[in-house]
Amino acid sequence: MSHFEPFDFKQSEELLKTSEHLGYKLPFSKDISSLFERTDINGTEVPNRFAVHPMEGCDAYQNGAPSKWTHRRYQRYAEGGSGLIWFEATAVTNESRSNPRQLSINNENMRFFKALVNEVRAAASNRFGRSHRVYCVLQLTHSGRYSQSVLGSKPKVAQFNPFLDGNPEEIQIIRDEELDHLQDDFLEAARLAFHSGFDAVDIKCCHGYLINELLGAFNRKNSQYGGSFENRSRFMTEVFQKVDANTQALDLCSRISVFDGIPYPYGFGFAKKTSLDIDMTEITVFLRRLMILGGSLFNISAGNPHAKPHISRPYDRAFPGTGIPEEHPLEGVIRLIKTASHLQSQFPEVPFVGTGYSWLRQFFPYVGAAVIQQKKAAFIGLGRSSLAYPDAPLDLMEKGHLDKNKVCITCSRCSELMKKRVKTGCVMQDPFVYGAEYKKSKNE
Repeated sequence: MSHFEPFDFKQSEELLKTSEHLGYKLPFSKDISSLFERTDINGTEVPNRFAVHPMEGCDAYQNGAPSKWTHRRYQRYAEGGSGLIWFEATAVTNESRSNPRQLSINNENMRFFKALVNEVRAAASNRFGRSHRVYCVLQLTHSGRYSQSVLGSKPKVAQFNPFLDGNPEEIQIIRDEELDHLQDDFLEAARLAFHSGFDAVDIKCCHGYLINELLGAFNRKNSQYGGSFENRSRFMTEVFQKVDANTQALDLCSRISVFDGIPYPYGFGFAKKTSLDIDMTEITVFLRRLMILGGSLFNISAGNPHAKPHISRPYDRAFPGTGIPEEHPLEGVIRLIKTASHLQSQFPEVPFVGTGYSWLRQFFPYVGAAVIQQKKAAFIGLGRSSLAYPDAPLDLMEKGHLDKNKVCITCSRCSELMKKRVKTGCVMQDPFVYGAEYKKSKNE
């Protein structure tokens, strides 16, 4: 393990040398043409290999519908050139929202989601031509222990977790009967997403939210949703079965945390005997089952950003209350690339979206291009970078390189805004909107 250092690379050779010092040969190619190759997802053509990760904006209306700020963000993504836009976490019920400004889809507001999808497709087509049809995914979620649609309400959790819960009385263990009913809520939300024009729905299974937490619910007793792997994976597999059976024209996918960063038996993906070793056995079996049930695209992540944010999002600056990790941020980038690469090699017939590229700044296209060339992933996913630099693909198309003054600097200020449940975006590169929001949040 190496000591923490912020990004300070002027030349790519310095980046590659540090990677080798950490024991890994970072994929790297000066030829970035692979990023603009067309590919397909379950028979639908996608115009390039750039993917916008689902990054919550905390700017929906109280009824869950997208606001003008939601429209602004997604129009910027569309006009920026990304071929795959993964729309942010959208709650399947009002009670499962992470905050009162999280998106939530229902019968009353479906038409506003449809308008948003149409606007995104029109913006991309107007800028790049009709052949540039954006592939749109809607992420469906229950926020679990992070639900707070009403201030002061108790979150629903899969099990008590001493690494995350202070007082057991402040949480509620979600009952099996509630989970049974929740499956139908996911199915209904998927149906609405299909009628809104989305190509696919993501049944969210990452970052400590409810379905992800169920995967690690080893200590959930007397429940068909806890204990054995069969039970811990039951909710997800049964939701996939229902959605696939009832909305066959809709693609099924998931953003999945391969491991939680929380030791067994309170987290998923670590070897049972040693809390520091990642065990890919269950995730491999899990993905294979989901593919049999209709899964046609997977977005690979890791960690719980509420507990150890550096695992999911390697950064230079931690937000207040979060310590500096002992590892070099590039170690986190490498781990995310290696994890997605391992799974893509296991399932070469299904496209995977890779994670962790924002920290690489102006060098991400060269790493991403090599990842595509070496078939270590099918798409290069960008979250914080998309907030900061939504037109990065366009600049690469027109100029052949990125503007280093426009890249994400992994300062974590967007995470600060999200944690405060206020309008979220890039404070540094979009200062008139989010810089003002950040200053306001600091004064409150």
